[in-house]
Amino acid sequence: MHLLKIIQELEGGSNRERSNYIKRFLSQHSINYVVHQYQSGENLLVRPDSDKPVVALSSHFDVVPQSPGANDNASAIAVCLAILYKLKTYRFANFDLIVFFFDEEERGLKGSKAYVNQFGIADIQALLNLELVGQGDKFALWSLNERSTGGLLEAFEETARESSIYARRFDQIVTNSADHLSFSKAGLNDAFTITCVSEEDLMVAHHYYKAQEFDVDRSVLQEIMQRAPIFKHYHKPTDLSIHLSEDALQLTADTIWRALLKFDSRNIN
Repeated sequence: MHLLKIIQELEGGSNRERSNYIKRFLSQHSINYVVHQYQSGENLLVRPDSDKPVVALSSHFDVVPQSPGANDNASAIAVCLAILYKLKTYRFANFDLIVFFFDEEERGLKGSKAYVNQFGIADIQALLNLELVGQGDKFALWSLNERSTGGLLEAFEETARESSIYARRFDQIVTNSADHLSFSKAGLNDAFTITCVSEEDLMVAHHYYKAQEFDVDRSVLQEIMQRAPIFKHYHKPTDLSIHLSEDALQLTADTIWRALLKFDSRNIN
């Protein structure tokens, strides 16, 4: 599956157009989905009808005004659709995968909060959220620290190590706001976001953390952060697919899939 092509079809579309694209893709591939409507928007959910434990994969389809939304967050949508396509011919032995496409992430995580408020988290074992996964060859995992634990988190990190892919935990990235927080704040321990980054992004992050040690002005920290390639087009009219990489997208999809297989092999029942 060519993931950049999906992004090209999504970029520049309104929130409704992006939601409708996801619905068409799912329908064309005979993947059943549910529309979760709430007061100000609608989430899309793909969930098998079974009584197995549930692991969740999530992205958001809304965009900030004036942004074509290629990396934020059509890149994550494309990866989620690729995982769902694989599930047409494969079922995990010990859990079922639910895939969320959340609305209004850019408006205070309204979509994911609405889901948690209505349905809770009791049936969800773990959640992996995707943000900005279209460029780079390394993974930033957040919001995490060295004490963070979780079966899916550990399976993802082990998978990355086995494939010689650099993966590092961060306490924050971007704005430290993403849909995993709606679940972690409700009590789900094994909930985190992955972002695909480059070596230059990591160098800027090191500089950023060093500057924090000296209690510099927030404007200085913002200036440092903007040097990172991942922020060059973030929330801007230049967030276009021409800046993204099929290799980064496939790397993300493949690593997530292998991590899910590893998690499944450990039998979470």
